[in-house]
Amino acid sequence: MAMSSDVQCPEHGVQPQTFVCQHLVASLGAGQPIGFWWSKDDDSERPDAWCTACKEPLASTGQEWTPESEAFARPKLICGGCYDRAYEINVGKRQA
Repeated sequence: MAMSSDVQCPEHGVQPQTFVCQHLVASLGAGQPIGFWWSKDDDSERPDAWCTACKEPLASTGQEWTPESEAFARPKLICGGCYDRAYEINVGKRQA
């Protein structure tokens, strides 16, 4: 899922792009924590992330994305600023 490119965000301007599950995108509007998970093997600044509900199907497949788990997660492209906001809602302030 991960790529190294920029995206134009109406709120944050030009930012690095990243991918998160549809549920994390929805949580940006609600401001409610729903869990924030990513692969510990991904050492990028903003690794692809998913919520707790998406974590459960992944656990049953040995952390491998399947067509079913991807259909449930429906990954969405967001900017680095939106990613940081989702992280903050769910985990707390990111360390610089």
